[in-house]
Amino acid sequence: MIESLLSKQSNALPERSGPSREEDAAADELYRANDLARKYFHHLLLNDDVGASARTYLQTRGLTGETIERFGLGYAPSEWDALLKVAGRRGLSPQILERAGLALPRSTGSGHYDRFRDRVAFPIANLSDRTIAFGARALQPDQEPKYLNSPETPIYHKGRVLYGLADTRDAIRRQDAALVVEGYMDLISLAQAGIQHVVATSGTALTEDHGRLLARFARQVVLLFDGDAAGSTAAMRACEALLGTGLDAR
Repeated sequence: MIESLLSKQSNALPERSGPSREEDAAADELYRANDLARKYFHHLLLNDDVGASARTYLQTRGLTGETIERFGLGYAPSEWDALLKVAGRRGLSPQILERAGLALPRSTGSGHYDRFRDRVAFPIANLSDRTIAFGARALQPDQEPKYLNSPETPIYHKGRVLYGLADTRDAIRRQDAALVVEGYMDLISLAQAGIQHVVATSGTALTEDHGRLLARFARQVVLLFDGDAAGSTAAMRACEALLGTGLDAR
């Protein structure tokens, strides 16, 4: 059933100046791997008994089924190699998953294991709405870290990507303003409440590149960070990063 839901993507990319065909093909493998993970995790969350704990967690956070569908939330199972097995059946090697940030090499012996296990998965998309990375929240109270993010890869540079922007950019244009929050759930909860012009930094500091990206869609940025000392420090640094972007930061 899962295999039928994981549709194949074309490897063909239009010819253009810039990256070589080999680089394009390598990048497309990473897109395919992340897209496969998104569909697999989403299927497990919605349609499989193993996703029950994740469904319960999201329900306790007040998320509706419509919101879960909108943001493509998923569940990464607890098995050490569940995604690796599914990917292998689709012709994606462990090495490709490692380059995509989805698997890690074992420290002893040979082989790989899944990076994300027993976690709620938040897909991160680029402006073309292609999945390029994940954030993942632990479900067990003793599981560390609480949030685990994809590493940087050839297709994912955290200082240039804002969570949710592919979905919320039209609302940001209409408002000519963007609310910037820190976490995935912060953004999703606001969006469900009807506040759509929001992006999230996904656990990384706001950068000048982030500011230049936002300046393509709005003139004003409002920082909604935590009110503790760490949040205040992050807000001050964010304002400094935005100084050269021409944005009105508040």
